[in-house]
Amino acid sequence: MAEKAHAIAYWLLPEAAAREVFLREIRRLARQFGAPLFEPHATVFIVPENSRAPFEVLRDVGPVDIELAIHSIRFSEQFTKTLYVQFERNSALQQLGDAILKAERARNRYLIDPHLSLLYAKLPSKTKQRLADNIRLPFRKVGFTSICVMRCARPTTKAIEVEQWKLLAP
Repeated sequence: MAEKAHAIAYWLLPEAAAREVFLREIRRLARQFGAPLFEPHATVFIVPENSRAPFEVLRDVGPVDIELAIHSIRFSEQFTKTLYVQFERNSALQQLGDAILKAERARNRYLIDPHLSLLYAKLPSKTKQRLADNIRLPFRKVGFTSICVMRCARPTTKAIEVEQWKLLAP
């Protein structure tokens, strides 16, 4: 069987207080459903694996300080969006995406779907609906103050692939 393709993903990381809330929820859900653990993040850009060096891109992009408003808690059939926090788009987020596009010298603009996953698992829709209905976050907005770059299977469809994600920068 051929090895799955990989991509480079640029992740926004939530500020410390929000990170702790999200991490606690991710850990609780992972324990409950035997799902993989992962760092809370919102993906802002994805490029092919053979793209520009991530450290150079981050240097060109500069510091990050973005606030996103929570729209809702949602779920889907997509593995990496099993259960997630959907954020509202805003101009600061799009400007960051455009800055990465320019720094990456990418040809195609990435359509940012601002969300932060809470669980990666294959579950019945009724279970996901119940989980989404019962999640309560103590805030309506989340600050993102740092960015990292990860190597990920594209698409990520299994727990083992989540466990193999690799931090490339910083």
